[in-house]
Amino acid sequence: MTVIPRHAVPLNDWPAADQVMWQYVIAEGDIFEGQGPGANWAPATIDNTRKAYGYWLHWLGINCLLSAPVHHPLDRITPERIRAYIEDMQDNTAPLTRFVYILDLLRFAQVGAPDREWDWFKRIKNRLWARAIPSRDKASLIRNSRELFELGLDLMNEVSGVTCRYNPLQAEIYYRDGLLIAILASRPVRLKNLTAIQIGRHLIRIDNIYWLVFEAGEVKNRRHIEVPIPEILSSYIDDYLSHHRPRLLQGTLSNRLWTSRFGGNLSCNSVRRQVKLHTEEAFGKPITPHLFRDCAATSIAIHDPEHVWITTNILGHNTLATSQKYYDQSRMLEAGRHYQFTIADLHRTLREEARSPYKSA
Repeated sequence: MTVIPRHAVPLNDWPAADQVMWQYVIAEGDIFEGQGPGANWAPATIDNTRKAYGYWLHWLGINCLLSAPVHHPLDRITPERIRAYIEDMQDNTAPLTRFVYILDLLRFAQVGAPDREWDWFKRIKNRLWARAIPSRDKASLIRNSRELFELGLDLMNEVSGVTCRYNPLQAEIYYRDGLLIAILASRPVRLKNLTAIQIGRHLIRIDNIYWLVFEAGEVKNRRHIEVPIPEILSSYIDDYLSHHRPRLLQGTLSNRLWTSRFGGNLSCNSVRRQVKLHTEEAFGKPITPHLFRDCAATSIAIHDPEHVWITTNILGHNTLATSQKYYDQSRMLEAGRHYQFTIADLHRTLREEARSPYKSA
């Protein structure tokens, strides 16, 4: 078995035929030549697919399978080689990672050679998904979105008592993080969009309401987003823009909403770190920005199951099938809570009976 390192062959180092195939797939085209089958992929999908194929080429190379002549680059993809490829990944990748690599490779194969029979590859992908057990129990991390929203409000409302001898801007950081968490809890956009919010472009005020607006090309699934931020946050946003954010900027110029204490723009990693930090302090377990989306969908499914369909709009899902899984998850959580309440009631009953001097026959 060959243990493969996580290394993707750069596009410029791909064999010439593979580069031509890639350019065909993602070609934007025009009214005369037409576009490639992957032209409408989101930027993240293009990047992930390119990397996945680069990983595949690297594996072929270290196994001396890349230099053999082929009629078509995808002739190299066979059931036997895919089996060996997956086996070689087992020692240094998680089950979910292996699934993602194969999913992205299959996506490229299907558009690169659409006339071929890829059902065998799909079956392998499906089996990998069935075995891709998450390393953490996500259900145990789910919180009601109201709790997350209130956490954000608490952080902002309590900044007057926040001091740090080593960081004079600690109060501003707490206010920024509180606003970020409150917006994320009420409008759980994806981390990339949340981090990239620009004032006047993505954050727009109309009368007394702030709106989040993202063009289709800026969103993972290419769906335009235009949603109002709860009016209760309008005064908090005003305060952040007029007082806390200027102090964080320290004289630098930027139209990005989220600013670091050094005057620069927060990165996705920084936003993720701050959200996890505050949620762990509040709830005992860190909650990632992406989990806010699960929390929102599950909260809706628990408290308003008849309108679970609205999650397709709140989260930008293309179909209700994606939202349905949160409804199923909410049923599991509710069952667990009902069981806990039942056990608690039984425990109280037994305790009261034990204290009573009279026992029923």
